[in-house]
Formats: sequence, structure tokens, C-alpha cells
Amino acid sequence: MTTRLILLRHGETLSNIEMIYQGQGDSPLSSLGVEEAGQLAGALSLEKFAGIYCSTLLRSMETARLVGEPHNLAPIPLPGLIERFYGDFEGLKFTDIKQNYPEIYETWLLHPDRAKIPKAETLLELQARGVKAIEKIISQHKGKTVCVVGHGGLNRTILFHYMNLGLDNFWRIRQDNCCVNIIEFDRHPIVTLLNSTWFLGEKRFSKMEIY
Repeated sequence: MTTRLILLRHGETLSNIEMIYQGQGDSPLSSLGVEEAGQLAGALSLEKFAGIYCSTLLRSMETARLVGEPHNLAPIPLPGLIERFYGDFEGLKFTDIKQNYPEIYETWLLHPDRAKIPKAETLLELQARGVKAIEKIISQHKGKTVCVVGHGGLNRTILFHYMNLGLDNFWRIRQDNCCVNIIEFDRHPIVTLLNSTWFLGEKRFSKMEIY
């Protein structure tokens, strides 16, 4: 009996536009983010979701609400699905981080699993709580399809766990705004779709590839 997890990233936010590390800070969807989340909802309208889950951050909840509307499902927010806490990087623009923390930032880009961002949650800690939340969701909906609206960093660590890849691969996959990933759980977890935005047509380059 196969259980399907449709793992999404939230729509574009105002902080995305300003190139700010959001982390666990809250930022609403931009007008484009709302529009693309609506397109995402339309693309998934024929799915039969047993439940829709999201993080407790506004951008995730807004996206999940729009995705849930065609299904008459209210999203269930879970703290375990919240984005990584980036410590001293939180709320700063990329340019400020590069200027004020040049060595740490360089390590973060080249060897993300080794970067010691001051006061930040580690990637291993992020992965552990994210996978714990996913495992609980999956166990409650065996043989069905569930939807989770997550975040770029969180999604990567979840995907790497089920692909049996190390966290040093953090930057080797993209997680664009409103992207769709699918993981099927049977005897082994299988990632059947990764960072897909087919419903948006020709996707513009995501400014928020590094966040």
C-alpha cells in the first residue's frame, strides 16, 4: 500500500524579493506569490488529499490555505515543519551577510554542512525535526496522499534523508517558490518528482536560490 507525500515550497514572499534570509522570521506572500500559489492550487486540484499540513509561519500557512481551498481542507500547522533558525543571519540581506561574515558565508556556500552560523540551528537538527514531523504524518495516512507545504531549507533536508544523501549536498538541488516534490513510501521511499513548476509555464530564475 503506497503512501504519497506531495511536498511543496511556499510562494514568493516580500522578503524573497528583498533578498533577505527569512529563516523563522515571518513575511507575507508577495502579489506574485499569491498568484503562483493559486496556480499551484489549480494544478493539484484533482489530487485526493487525506490532509494538508504546513509550518506555523505565515508564508507556509497562506500557501497551504490556497492549496487546500479546492479540497475544502483547512491546513494543519505543525511546529516541526518550520524553516531553519538561521541565528545571526536572520533578517539580514545576502549582501550584508557576505560583508559582515565573509568566511562563514563562503563556507556556507561551498561546504554547507560545515558552516557554523552563530546561534543557528544546525542542518542535522533541522533534518531531525523535519523528518520526525513527516514520519508522523505518513504514519497517520498510510495508503493515502498527503500534502505538506514546507520551506526551501527544510525540504532539502527531508529529501536528502529519503534519498540517503549527505547534507553537504544542500546546494545541489533547487527548491523554487511553489515547487512540487513527490515522495512515495512503500518498501522503500522513492522520490518521483523534484522541484517541478510545470504549472507555471516557463519559470523565471529564482532570486531566492540562496536563502
